Amino acid sequence: MGERRKYKKAKRKESTFKNELRYLVLITFICLILGFVLAFVTGNVPSFLDRTIQKQADRIVSEKVKDVESEIMEKVKKENMDDVIKKYKDKAKGLR
Repeated sequence: MGERRKYKKAKRKESTFKNELRYLVLITFICLILGFVLAFVTGNVPSFLDRTIQKQADRIVSEKVKDVESEIMEKVKKENMDDVIKKYKDKAKGLR
């Protein structure tokens, strides 16, 4: 049969830091939930969400407008360069 140990294995105590950290995270989570509930009940959350969504929509629209503007500018520059090249070619033909 197996031998019996003379000494019991000592159980490691959980560090107090881990326990305190768990409680801190739990309390923080509960406070956040209560804060959201309170803000929703008072009506501040919907206006906050509306403002956030509006800001994102404005940002997306401004990026799209900038993209379209850059495309238009490239087209205009290309057309203008073609006109300038034709103009100088016509002048060069007239000088010959």
